[in-house]
Amino acid sequence: MSAVAASSHGATSASSSHTFRALLDARRSQGVRLTLDDAIAVLVPVCVDLKARHDRGERLYVHASAITTAPDGLMRVNPALAVPPSHARDRAALAPELVKAHAPGDARASVFAVGAMLYEAVTGAAVGPGMLRPCDVDARLPQSLETLLGKALVADPSNRPDDLGALANAMHHLAPMKSIPPPDADIGGLDVANGQPVDIKMSLLPPVDVQFSVAPAPVSTPNVPHSGPGGAPAAPRETRDPTKQLANLKARLEADTRPRYVVNKDRMDHGPFSAVELLQQIASHQFVGVDILRDELTGVAQTIDEWDEFAPFAQHARMHRDIAHEKKEVAKVEKAEKKAGAAKFIIGGILAVALVTGGTLFVVKKVGSRKDGSDLSDDPSAIDLSGGGSLKGGASKGGKGGAGGGGGGGGGGGGGYGGSYEAALNANNQEISMGGPKGGPDLTDGQLGAPMRNAAFISGCGAPDSMKVTVRVAVKNGRAYGVSVYPNPPNAGVARCIDRHVRGLSWPSNPKMDFFTTTY
Repeated sequence: MSAVAASSHGATSASSSHTFRALLDARRSQGVRLTLDDAIAVLVPVCVDLKARHDRGERLYVHASAITTAPDGLMRVNPALAVPPSHARDRAALAPELVKAHAPGDARASVFAVGAMLYEAVTGAAVGPGMLRPCDVDARLPQSLETLLGKALVADPSNRPDDLGALANAMHHLAPMKSIPPPDADIGGLDVANGQPVDIKMSLLPPVDVQFSVAPAPVSTPNVPHSGPGGAPAAPRETRDPTKQLANLKARLEADTRPRYVVNKDRMDHGPFSAVELLQQIASHQFVGVDILRDELTGVAQTIDEWDEFAPFAQHARMHRDIAHEKKEVAKVEKAEKKAGAAKFIIGGILAVALVTGGTLFVVKKVGSRKDGSDLSDDPSAIDLSGGGSLKGGASKGGKGGAGGGGGGGGGGGGGYGGSYEAALNANNQEISMGGPKGGPDLTDGQLGAPMRNAAFISGCGAPDSMKVTVRVAVKNGRAYGVSVYPNPPNAGVARCIDRHVRGLSWPSNPKMDFFTTTY
C-alpha cells in the first residue's frame, strides 16, 4: 500500500469499518477536525467511486453515513447505506433538488454532497444557514479550497457542475502528497454547467466580502489529543454565555444578505426574506415557531422550531412575548386590587358615617331615656301642677290644694286629672308602712318607658326645642297614678298639656306602684 493510502487508512482506522459519519462525529466529540490532507485523502477515492457508479447509471443518496471503509483501506460508497439519511448533518449534505424530489441523485447531486462533506470535515460544521467561509474558521486553509467549495455547493442544479472527475482532480491538487491520484480530468469542468459559466453567487457559501464577528481559529495548532494523524483544532467554540451565542449566530445568519427564506403562514407564502428581515419578523411575532420556513437555496422546508439556526430566535421571541403577557396580567391584578382597595375605603367610610350617625341617634335618644335617680323636687324653676302651676319653692296658692304639698294639688292645679308624682310616692310609702305589699316593682324598664317613647306630644304641647322637660310618673294598675311635669324654663301651659297627655296613656296592669322619670 502506498504512503498516501496508508495515511488514508490511518485516518479512518480509529473508526475500524465504521462510516465516515462515525469518524466525523468522533473527531468533533474530541474537539478536533480533520486536516485538509486527511479530508482530501478520504474524499478523492469516494469521488472516483461515485463517478464510476453514475457512469453506470446508478442514482444514490450520498452522505457521510453512506461512506464506509473498503477492504483496501480506502473509503467508498456503500450502496446498501446510500438511503435517505436520518442524521441532521447527513440531511444537510443532500443536494437541494433531492430534498424537494425525495429521490436519489445523479452526478450533479453527488458533486454537491462531496462538497458538503469536505466542508464539514475541515470546518466541523454542517452546510446550511449561518455557515462560515472555511478561511473564517481556520486562516490556514487555502483560498483555492473556498473556490472549489463555492462551485460544488451551488444550490441551483442547473448552475452546478456535474463533472466528478474534475472535482476529484481539483481536490487532489489541494493535497497531492496525501491522496491517491485520480484518473486525469480537466478541472475546468468545474467552471461550466450546462454549457454556461458557473455562478458562485448561487453557492451556499456566504459572500466573499463578509466580515464575521466570530473570531477565527488561531494559526498555531494547540496541543489537542486526537486519534489518527493530521488532526486539526475544531472550529472555535463559542462562549457558553447564551446571549453571546445568540449574537454570534445572528451575525453569521445576517452576513448572508441574499433573500433566500420563504415562510408559509396560514397556507400562504411570505417572502423571500433575507436573514435580517426574517429575524425581524420573528422578533416582532409575525412568524412563530410552528410556521413553515423554506430555504429557497437548499429547498429544505420545516417549521421554524425545527431549524437549529432559527429555533433559538423563535424561542427567545416567545419568551419575551410570555413575559410581556405576564406583565400585563400583573398590571391587571394590581389595577383590580387598587379598585378593590378604593371600594373598601368607600365602604369603610360609609360604615364610619353610619356608626357616627347611629351614635348620635343613640345619644339623642339617651337624653330622653329614663333617669330614675334624678330628683327635681328642689328645682325652683319646676312647675308643680298640684299647686296650680306655681313655681316650686314659691308661695303656694289655694288653701287645701296647697296644703297637700303637691300631693293633692294635682287635682286642682292639674285641672282635675289626678295627684302629683310626689303625692303618689308619699301614699305608696304610707301603704307599705301600714303592712301593704312590699318588694320591688314588677314592671320592667322597657314596659314603663314604651308608652313614653313617642315624644311628639312634647312639641305638640308647644314646647320649643330649647326647652328641657322632665316628666315623673307613678304607675299603678296600668294608669298614671301620679304625674309631675317640670319644664325648664317654666311654662304652666306646656306643663298642663303634657300632664293631660301622660295621664291618658296606658301601661301593663300591676297592683304594685312603679315610678320612673323621663327627660326630653
